[in-house]
Amino acid sequence: MSDEVPAQPPAGDAAPREGGHVRWFNPAKRTALIERADGSTIFVPSFGLADDQADLSEGQPVTFSARENARGPYASGVQPTGDAPQSGVDTAAVVAQIAAALTETTAFAISQIRRIVTTLGPAGAQAAVAEAQRIEAAGGMLLPDGSRRRTLGGVFFVVVRAQLTPAQQRVVFPPKPYQKKSKPPRPVSDTPSPLPPPPVPPRTWADRLPLLATLRSTSGKATSVKVTIIGRPEQVDAQPQFTLLTLTHSGPLPSLPKGVPVPAVFPPTTYAVYISKKQWAAVAEALVNPDDVLIVEGAQLYDAEAQLITVFATKTTTKLLQQGQRGPKPPEA
Repeated sequence: MSDEVPAQPPAGDAAPREGGHVRWFNPAKRTALIERADGSTIFVPSFGLADDQADLSEGQPVTFSARENARGPYASGVQPTGDAPQSGVDTAAVVAQIAAALTETTAFAISQIRRIVTTLGPAGAQAAVAEAQRIEAAGGMLLPDGSRRRTLGGVFFVVVRAQLTPAQQRVVFPPKPYQKKSKPPRPVSDTPSPLPPPPVPPRTWADRLPLLATLRSTSGKATSVKVTIIGRPEQVDAQPQFTLLTLTHSGPLPSLPKGVPVPAVFPPTTYAVYISKKQWAAVAEALVNPDDVLIVEGAQLYDAEAQLITVFATKTTTKLLQQGQRGPKPPEA
């Protein structure tokens, strides 16, 4: 792998630390290759070693910060966390011996034992086995919840963890890769699933007539009806005791709930509004402003002779009068 990287590393080293061990080291170029806990490798450039680190050895456990430049990822701030494996020692044989003594057979456990032998050395790892066997002979070690005793291998890993520094723990006990739990397959039934009922078509405006014919024979009783009309009259008829005006609404309708039938074309509806003399006097001057509109609340009835809806005003105001009663808006922050 080429070591053509920037001559100086970026200032600071705030990237998270991770662990691995040295695959190879070139003392002439002071470059190295680190094998991570997951089996992948990362290159160490000439400036990747920590300031106080003069040399590395193959197999030596280290921690580092992964960084990236235009040529790809590289390791920075490399520091050893233990000694390199002793020369002349068959690490694979030591790992196999410890795994057999602990009756550990899974690939994950054997991989952990290999990292422990690399970090503590064969003698340190075998001493941890002896300590685990002593604890087991004395009655064993319970799980944190007290539900059962740990296995001999579980005791061994607890003993080892207590001897490691935090940096060494990240190398020896890397987090397990996340595996998404698969959902159990749904049971297959011989009975066919019932077909869903067909969707009910939405009611249209034309459907209202038969519906109303059924309901009007047993119509309920309304105790109060109130309507609000907002608009601006073209002319008014001021009588001595009241003022009469008309307002025609030709749509559009406001936003209605889904499923409610509406006519395709909205027919104009005229309202005759009766306003008392006192109420009209309170709004007449405000309506001189062409930007103001009338707001009337009142009771309504259908005037069959005039063929329009009559509204008897109970409350009359205008839009600008309402705004004046609320007071000026507070200044924006």
